[in-house]
Amino acid sequence: MMTSPKRKNNPQALRHRIIICTKELILKDGIANLSLQKVADMAGTSKGGLCHHFKNKDDLIMSVFELFIAQINTAIMTHITDEFGTFTKAYVHVLFDDTQIGLSGDWAGLIQAMNADNKLRDLWTNWLNTKLAVHADTDSDSRLMAIRHAADGTWLNQTSDDKLAEIRNYLLGLIEDIKPTN
Repeated sequence: MMTSPKRKNNPQALRHRIIICTKELILKDGIANLSLQKVADMAGTSKGGLCHHFKNKDDLIMSVFELFIAQINTAIMTHITDEFGTFTKAYVHVLFDDTQIGLSGDWAGLIQAMNADNKLRDLWTNWLNTKLAVHADTDSDSRLMAIRHAADGTWLNQTSDDKLAEIRNYLLGLIEDIKPTN
């Protein structure tokens, strides 16, 4: 009698699959319509298996946004130099040019949800403030802050794709035109 080999458990892969399925369901149906059972079904696990990795729906949602922030952070860090406005330039480049997590990627749809929820907005704000503290020498100029806010506004207002390149180029041009005030 032949037995089938036992499938090896891969908890990290399952956890990641659950997070990605949650992201897809949030984008499709919204946070309000998200259920643990829908996520478990889509991820191919039981609700108990899902709850082994995430204690509740809020924990799961927070994990989706933590992954988003980790990915945007990684993308931004690849652009960092020691020049004036480096974080702001990297921020604009990633938002406008990164096809995975920028304005043209599917992660962009999560920004509306993040802005509408206090805990998620605090998560983003804490990350951003930490980055700005690290890059205070190059990015504390209030004109750079205005540029970052303009980039955020483009994201939050779901600007049409035909205007994105124009806005991107304008914002990057503004950064180049700013003379440091030291």
